[in-house]
Amino acid sequence: MLRNFCVAVNDWDEACSLLGIWEAEHLTKDNAASEIKQHWEWVTALLSWGRLLQRATRQPEFPDKAMPGRIDARVRHLEDKLALWHRDLAPAEQERILEAAFGQALLV
Repeated sequence: MLRNFCVAVNDWDEACSLLGIWEAEHLTKDNAASEIKQHWEWVTALLSWGRLLQRATRQPEFPDKAMPGRIDARVRHLEDKLALWHRDLAPAEQERILEAAFGQALLV
């Protein structure tokens, strides 16, 4: 069962990664209203799965002690995506998210 669980986590993680490619292709357009709605639906669904995975891997008997940290990092990344694309943010908060996502300070 653990092998299948790990495959499910990897599939979820891959879907999260592919979302970034989709964002670059669809959310950088000026007229992206329907894409924004689709993005919100996908991110919230991926977050739901991520929170479920968090609960499962935080059980004391869960054997892979590294997996919870990996899942937590991805959940934070998805939460940042929601904040970046779907909430009004102060410029300092936008800069923090962009720096976390791209590893360097960007001029906004």
